[in-house]
Amino acid sequence: MLNFKDLTLGDIKTFQPFLCYQKSRTCDYSIGGIFMWRDFFRSQFVIFQNTLILKVRYLSGATAFSVPLGENMAAALEELESYCRETRLPLVYCTVPDNILPVFRERYPRAFIQPSRDWSDYLYRTDDLLSFKGKKYDGQRNHIHKFHRLYPDSRFVEITEENLPRVQEFYRNYTEAYQKPGELAGEEGAKVSELLRCYAEYGLFGGFVEAGGKIVSMSVGERVNDTLFVHVEKADIRYDGAYQVTVQEFLKHFARESDKYVNREEDVGDEGLRRSKLSYHPVALLEKNIVLVGPPDEIQGA
Repeated sequence: MLNFKDLTLGDIKTFQPFLCYQKSRTCDYSIGGIFMWRDFFRSQFVIFQNTLILKVRYLSGATAFSVPLGENMAAALEELESYCRETRLPLVYCTVPDNILPVFRERYPRAFIQPSRDWSDYLYRTDDLLSFKGKKYDGQRNHIHKFHRLYPDSRFVEITEENLPRVQEFYRNYTEAYQKPGELAGEEGAKVSELLRCYAEYGLFGGFVEAGGKIVSMSVGERVNDTLFVHVEKADIRYDGAYQVTVQEFLKHFARESDKYVNREEDVGDEGLRRSKLSYHPVALLEKNIVLVGPPDEIQGA
C-alpha cells in the first residue's frame, strides 16, 4: 500500500525533477504552489514507479489527490484506486487541469467533474507584460510613466542574501498595513514570511523596486518549462504605479526568450483582485477541476 509522508522544505529537491512533466502551466504543480500551501492543505506525498503523487485535504475538507507527475501516470492511478479501496476512502482528484480531463473521462466515465472559477489561474503572454503595447494597456503605461516621473531614482534590485533582511522588513511593514483578514490571507502571510526566512531552501528568485532608497514592492517566482510563475507580488499602494512597475521590471530582469507565458495565479474569489488580474488581459484562464470518482466500493479504473 502507498505510504504517504508529510512534506518538508527538505523535499524540494526531490520534487523538482517531476515538475517537467507539468504540461498545463497551472501553479499547483510548481515548487511555490506546492510548498507554500503544504500546511494549509495538509499535503503529503509518495513516489511510486518514479511518479510523484500528492495527497491533500482539499477545500471541502475531503481527502483528495493531485494528478500524478512522472513516468507512469497510468500505474499511479491504478495504485491510487487500490489505495482508496483498502483505506475505505472515496477517490477524489483535485486541481485537475483541463488538458488532463480527457484521460480522466476515459478512465472514469461516470465521474462527477466540477471546475472552480475562483481557483482558475490567470495566464499571460510574457511579451504583453514586458511591453504593455497597445491601447488596452493604456492604464498600465500611464501608471508606469507616473511612477518614473515621481521617483526618477527608482530601480529594480535582485534579492540576495545580503539585502534579504531589508526585504523581510518591507514585508513585515506591508502585512501590518495591508494584510487582509481570513484564513487564506493569514496562511499566505505566514508562508511568504517563511519563504523569506528560508529563501535559499526554496530556490526561487525575486527582486524588489526601490525608490528614494526605500523598498516599495517585491516579487518572487520560479520557472517551470516555458512559464514563469509569480508566487508573491506585494507593493505599497501609496506609491502610485508600484504594482505595474513591479510586474514589468520582474520580467525585464528574469524572463528568458524561452519563457512564453506568465502565470499570476488565482483570484480566490476576491473581486478586487479579479478586476486587477483581468485588467492585464490574460490569454487564458486555466481551469482546475475536482473529479469525484466515487466511494471505495464503486471505484473502477480503465
